[in-house]
Amino acid sequence: MIDQERVREMTKLAAYEQREGKKYRQVIRYYRGDFAARHLLKGFLYGTAAFGIFLVLWGVCHMEELLENLDSMDLIAFLTAVLVRYLFFMAAYLLAIDIYANVFYAAGRKSMKRHYRRLKHLGRLYEEQESRTTPAGH
Repeated sequence: MIDQERVREMTKLAAYEQREGKKYRQVIRYYRGDFAARHLLKGFLYGTAAFGIFLVLWGVCHMEELLENLDSMDLIAFLTAVLVRYLFFMAAYLLAIDIYANVFYAAGRKSMKRHYRRLKHLGRLYEEQESRTTPAGH
């Protein structure tokens, strides 16, 4: 006979693994610090690339002005201003990445704990059924 409660639990577990399980699978592979560091490293690389692209686009848009003032421009002050903007951008961007990674990790851990509790409950249901069907003397 089919145990309805067990079927419900297996359906919920399968649905979880198809949706949230894929999303949070990476959470269980890392400690919180390693997970955040991995995201920060990727964020540093992507943030640097994005800032470089924005800088090139700004340079293309202001090409005429830059070429006209190139001989009278204080390059040290200009490069310092670009570096300060880069540092502020990266600080804000990496802070946002760190907050995101930690919130995602916490949600993933909570979700995975709930999933493991369901797995344990399913295991207990199997054990209960097995103890009911197995004769006492065997």
